[in-house]
Amino acid sequence: MKHYVYVFCLVVSFIGLTSCNKNSDPAPPPAVVGRWELNRGLLSGFPASANINGAALDLYYFESFGSTIDVYSDNTFNENYKSVTVDDASGTWEFTDNTLTLKYDAGSQETYTYSKTKNIEELAASAPVSYTLPVSSTATAVGQVQLIYRK
Repeated sequence: MKHYVYVFCLVVSFIGLTSCNKNSDPAPPPAVVGRWELNRGLLSGFPASANINGAALDLYYFESFGSTIDVYSDNTFNENYKSVTVDDASGTWEFTDNTLTLKYDAGSQETYTYSKTKNIEELAASAPVSYTLPVSSTATAVGQVQLIYRK
């Protein structure tokens, strides 16, 4: 009788092992899922005499501007802006060929390019925004700033 019990336990163990299927494991979330914090702004389009094109600007230090983007695995996101006031914007997202598209509930959309170098992950805004920068105590220069987020 003990022999049958041992054989029965052995058969049940083998059935349990063979019923595990790696194909039933859920797919890992896309690389863009997680919290992204505004890291810097890259300057471009300023007059050559200003000698600042390509420079990275700490927008929080310089403008008291901060932002986070929380990208969730259910294809929704929430963006939080911090300046003088704090505001949230939410919507849905798509990620294809290293391009993250944020579709805001308000109707607009933004695209970012995802990159990973060594262990540093970044989202770079595809469309830089117009930016006015003081270059002296009496003069300003107009150019663009590209927002760069890091995970």
